Amino acid sequence: MPALTQSYEVLLDLTNDTHDCATIQLLHDYGRNTSTAVLLQPGESVTLVLDAGSVYKYALKSRSKVANVSARSWRDIHCDISHLFAGAPSPRSPSPCASVPSANGVTVDQIWRDHRFNVWNDSASG
Repeated sequence: MPALTQSYEVLLDLTNDTHDCATIQLLHDYGRNTSTAVLLQPGESVTLVLDAGSVYKYALKSRSKVANVSARSWRDIHCDISHLFAGAPSPRSPSPCASVPSANGVTVDQIWRDHRFNVWNDSASG
C-alpha cells in the first residue's frame, strides 16, 4: 500500500463549557506568533487548524488553573475545556476528549495553579 506523501490539515475544536472565561496560548514557536492568546467566554469555541501528525503544545488557563496540553492527530478532534481540568492525571495520560471518529489526539501534560495574576477566590468555588 503506498504511503501518504501529501500533508493535510486537521481541526482541533476547543469549547469552553465552563462558567468562567478561559484562554488558550500556543507554547512553542511553530512559525507563528506565540505571544497571542485567545480568550473564550463561557459557551464559546475556537477551531484551530493543525498539520496532521504534528505535535502542538498549548497552555489553557481558567481562573488560576493551567493545563499544559499536547495535540497530535490525524483526524478532527472536539474537546471540552472542562475535561482538561477534570483531575490531575499522571503525565502523558490521555484526556477524556472526544474526536471524530474515536481516535484521541489530546493529552494533558500537566495541570498546575498559577496564583500570580489570580483575581478570583478559588477556595470559594470548588
